[in-house]
Amino acid sequence: MSDTLFDLGPTSQLSPADDRLVAAYVAANRGLDDLPYTDEFAAMIVSLRAANDPRDEREVLHRLHNLRKAKKLPQLGKTPTPAIKVSADEEAFLRDRIITLVGTLGARDSLPYTSKMDELVREFNASSGRNLTPHDVWRLVAKLAK
Repeated sequence: MSDTLFDLGPTSQLSPADDRLVAAYVAANRGLDDLPYTDEFAAMIVSLRAANDPRDEREVLHRLHNLRKAKKLPQLGKTPTPAIKVSADEEAFLRDRIITLVGTLGARDSLPYTSKMDELVREFNASSGRNLTPHDVWRLVAKLAK
C-alpha cells in the first residue's frame, strides 16, 4: 500500500506537502487549466493554509503544473466553464499581448496571479469592449495553441 493518495509507483513518492496538495486538487474536482480564479481554487488555498502550507496562489498553481508535467497529478477532466467565443482579431490580440508580457505563448502558465495577468485582463476587456473575469480570460489564454 502506498503512503500517497494515488499509487504512483515505487519511485514516485510524493512529499507530505505534495500529497496534501494533490488531495486538495482532487477535492476541488476541477481540471487544472480551468482551476485558476475559481471558488474551488480559493477553497484549495484555504485548505492548504489550514494545514500550515505557506505557499501563495501563484506558487500552488506552479507546483500543480510541475506535478502534472511529472505525471504525478491525476487528470480530472472536469471543465464546467463554457467556452467563450472570440473573434480572430481578439485571439490575435491575446497572442500578441501574451508574447509581449511573457516572451512566448509557451510561458503563458506563468501569468495567473500576477500583475501581468491583471494587465492582460484590463487590456483585453478595453480592446474588446467585453467585461470578462480573470477566469474567463485565463480560459481563453489556456486554449491558445503553443
